[in-house]
Formats: sequence, structure tokens, C-alpha cells
Amino acid sequence: MKFSQGILCLAFLFACLMPKAQADTDDNFTYKQETNIVIVSIIFSAISFFGSSFIVGTYLRHPELRSFVFQLVVWISASDIMFSIGNAIGNPPDGSGACYTQAVFIQFFGLSSAFWTCAIAFTVDRVYLKGHQVGDAIQLKKILHFTVWGVSTLLTILPATTGNYGPSTGWCWIDVTHNKEAGTAWRFICFYIPLWGAAIYNLVVYYNVNKALEEAIQAGAQNIDNIRQLQRMIYYPLVLVVCYAFGTISRIQQIFGPPVYELVIVHTIGMSSQGTLNAIVYGFTPSVRRVIFGDKTRQELPDVGDGMEEDYSIDRAESGAAQQKRKEDGLVSVNLESKSSVPVIEMTERVSSLE
Repeated sequence: MKFSQGILCLAFLFACLMPKAQADTDDNFTYKQETNIVIVSIIFSAISFFGSSFIVGTYLRHPELRSFVFQLVVWISASDIMFSIGNAIGNPPDGSGACYTQAVFIQFFGLSSAFWTCAIAFTVDRVYLKGHQVGDAIQLKKILHFTVWGVSTLLTILPATTGNYGPSTGWCWIDVTHNKEAGTAWRFICFYIPLWGAAIYNLVVYYNVNKALEEAIQAGAQNIDNIRQLQRMIYYPLVLVVCYAFGTISRIQQIFGPPVYELVIVHTIGMSSQGTLNAIVYGFTPSVRRVIFGDKTRQELPDVGDGMEEDYSIDRAESGAAQQKRKEDGLVSVNLESKSSVPVIEMTERVSSLE
């Protein structure tokens, strides 16, 4: 109920922002073109908003889905929700509070969403490629939160030091009209270079993980379904690539000439759709589908709790025989409450630990 009330409040905020989402005058486009950009931004941001809310709601509603990796996916979605709200402001006038707010929202939550995909890749790399335990989840989560929010904050503050938050072709972001050299530099130093650095890191990690998992399959590993589920995690960084590919092209093109309307439209659709695409990836995850559609024959999901929430783990309440059966099936969860937990050796056990 509390989550539903929260979604209603955020939806109401969307409704309040939409009437104010006017198209500010831009010398590069006609008023009609500016209006079209605003409309496209609001429509796709609204869809993304509800898609991200679906992920958060599913996580809160179904305790058995609260694995460590899914906790990180929820933080991606939380960032996407706030990013969508920023987009819903439209294209407010230069110098207004709404313009500055939108610029900060897009910069900060756009970066944090990208960095949380790195957090997933880092966790997967730590367990599967380097052979470590996830370790103390409470401490790991603190490190991840400090890094993601801290770096996002720093990269959001830097453009403000030169007064470069303002109109940015269809919405407010890092402005290049008042201080072109600084604005252009900030766009790439504070956003696109970190974003593509994150994307490249993610793709390298998932390439190596996928290679290791394929070798495990060829070697006769059990629990193939769980392995395939981990391989699907690559779709989260791919969403990042898809959503910002045209945006990057558009911003590079604007260095050498006036913005191209059609390219800006595609840019708008991409940047406003990250929450939607993440929700699609999440919704097609087998464990999520099994829980949502109530498949009684589904495998129970191993717990990867952090010791701070109520213990919903099924394997801790199982008998010794049941736990042995789960071990034979490769469903050995990683105990994150103690650094002295049993080392994870088998690839199939590692897969289950973060499912």
C-alpha cells in the first residue's frame, strides 16, 4: 500500500509538471519543432517512469526476488524514475528554477543510472572472474553507494562552477551558448566520457563472464538455466549503449554545426527510454516471470540478503537433506553475513549465489 501511494504521488507530480512543460525559444528550431521535442520527451519519460516503478514495486512486493544483484537493479530503476521526472519538466525558460532543476536531475541521475550498471558488472566480475566471495554485503553496498552517488555528485557540481547549466537543444542540461568552450568540455568530461567508459567496462566484463560460462557449459556444468539467466545480465549495459548512442552522435555533431532536428528527436527518444528498456529486460528474467505468474513448479531462488532486512531465505530454514539436495542441484547461496562463509568454487554455485 505504501508503495502504491508513493507511485500515485509521483504520478501526480508528473501531472503537475506537464502543464509547465513548455517549449522555450531556440534559434535552431521552430516553435513547433521545439514543442514536438517536449511532447516526445514527456511521453517516453512517462512510459519509462512506470516501467522503472514496476521494477521497484516487484522488488518490494516479492521478498524472494531480493537477491543482491536485483538490489542493484532497483537502484538503477530509482535513478531512472528521477531522471524521468526531470525530463517531464520539458524545456523551461533559461535562468528559471525549473531549468536549473531539470539540468541537475538529468546530469546527476543519468550518471548514477549508468554507474549502477557498473556496480552490477563489478559484482559479477568479483565473484565469477576473480573467484572471490561477494564478502560482507553490508560493507560492499556502502562502498558501491559511496562511489556511485559520490562520483555522480562531483560530476554534477563541475559544470555549475562555470555557470554552464541552461538550455541545451530541447531541454535544459549543460549549456554551450554562454561559454561554449567550457560547456562543450563539460558535456564530454562530465557525462559522455564517463558514460561510455562505464559501457565499455560493462561490455568487457560480460564478454569475459559469458566466455567463462560457455566454457562451464561445455565442461558439463549443471544448472544451465541459472547460467543462462546470468548471461542475460548483459542486456542492462546494452540498454545503456542503445539509449545513448544517438545522443552521443548528436552532441558530437553539434560541435561542428547547428543541431539536426531529426537526430535530436531520436536522441530524445533514446535518453527517455532507459527505464522502459530496463523494465523489459527485468520482466523477461525467468525468476521474475516465475514469481509474477505464480508458477508453483519454479525453483526456489537462493537468498543473498545483507543481514539488515528480515530474513526471507528459504535455504536457512531447510532441513539438512533439503540443503544437500539444493547443493547437488548447484543451488548453493553465498552467505553474505560472514566473511568466513564457504568459498564458492563451482561455476554453477557462483551463478546461483547472485541469481
